[in-house]
Amino acid sequence: MRDKIISQPGYWVEQINGILYDAMMDYMETHNMKRKDLAKHLGISKGRVSQIINDGEINFRLEKIIEISLKLGMVPHFSLEEKAEFLAKEEIHLIKKEINDMADFFESDKDDTKVVQLYASTKSNTIVDSSGMSVEEPLAQTC
Repeated sequence: MRDKIISQPGYWVEQINGILYDAMMDYMETHNMKRKDLAKHLGISKGRVSQIINDGEINFRLEKIIEISLKLGMVPHFSLEEKAEFLAKEEIHLIKKEINDMADFFESDKDDTKVVQLYASTKSNTIVDSSGMSVEEPLAQTC
């Protein structure tokens, strides 16, 4: 499923749009700018800035994205990666996030065995309680 999603050009366009949108909003906030100030700084119309902020509608050509990035004090970085490698790295990142989220959940106990048990139970949709007993409920319903 994820393979199909990342195979769509629109997915990557939205990723780039989101990065540019966040950079514009951060710049505007950091420099205490209003929309008209940002428009002037970027060399685009106030209406276009409003359209971007209100609708998230960016759709600039590549040269304009680079120009805006540079005016925001950022450098665009572009790389290509094998799809399989990207998916593998993404899976590792998601697993680490799950583990960290569970560790945060159990932080007050500082009991790593509970974290390991909970992680293992997410793979089988059962929960292992602190005594080691399996509870036949999906994790999402109990947390």
